[in-house]
Amino acid sequence: MKNLALLLITFISFSTPLLAQNEKVVLCGDYNKTDGTPSDINKNWDIEKEKGSYVYVLYSQDKIIKDKLMLYLDKKNTNGSYIAYETLEFTYDPIVDKKNWAMYDCKFTEAGDYRISVMGKGDDALALVYANIAYLKSSDDDKDKVKEAGNDDAGDTFYYEDAKITFGESVTDGEMTGEATEFRLISGKREITCMLQQDKDLKCEEVTVTIYGGTDYKDKISDEKFTVASLDWDWIKMPITVRKIGKYVVNIYNQEDTFIGSGYFEIIR
Repeated sequence: MKNLALLLITFISFSTPLLAQNEKVVLCGDYNKTDGTPSDINKNWDIEKEKGSYVYVLYSQDKIIKDKLMLYLDKKNTNGSYIAYETLEFTYDPIVDKKNWAMYDCKFTEAGDYRISVMGKGDDALALVYANIAYLKSSDDDKDKVKEAGNDDAGDTFYYEDAKITFGESVTDGEMTGEATEFRLISGKREITCMLQQDKDLKCEEVTVTIYGGTDYKDKISDEKFTVASLDWDWIKMPITVRKIGKYVVNIYNQEDTFIGSGYFEIIR
């Protein structure tokens, strides 16, 4: 009996090595292009019914990724079982990239429940996540209003792929003064200016600016709405105040709750 128990313990030890390496995969609206830190993480996403929408799938682990990675998408059928739906290949090159994270810009075109698995060279998933994809809900009247305003692209994050978020001291006529990503705390707080801009119309009536800080950006610091001058405006400035040292991420959405992008800054002593 002791030998059997020892055998079972040994089997369990060798059957779960992945847990010690902290492999994880998330769906997110944006990520830090330098270190792969995700932001706007969620398991529920709304997509355009006619043309679908993109969501970032971001995989990370403790050590440098040394193998090619595949993405398996399984979709739940009417019987409640997950069946193979699509197989995709990460563009990550283990010879060239040498990072501990990899991203796949995944396009979803059908609503439903999905099981998303990241696969390496073995037969077992390195990490997996479950997601619910739903179609955007809008009435015909709402769609007509959007089209009349020339705002039909504003419901797709892809429209804002070239949007730029910067931080600095002040903004005048769309020009940032004192642009930086690191600022010093002054008398227990720091006031800076955030600017969102792109080369084409923002097509926003207003934007929501949400700031997160703390470990892995899990602590919500503030959530505020700002009015944009007009739909054909290509930039907007927004004041930001924080009161603690640390790293922060700013997530910006438009009036249709479409994710525009994220920006990162740090407050030091």
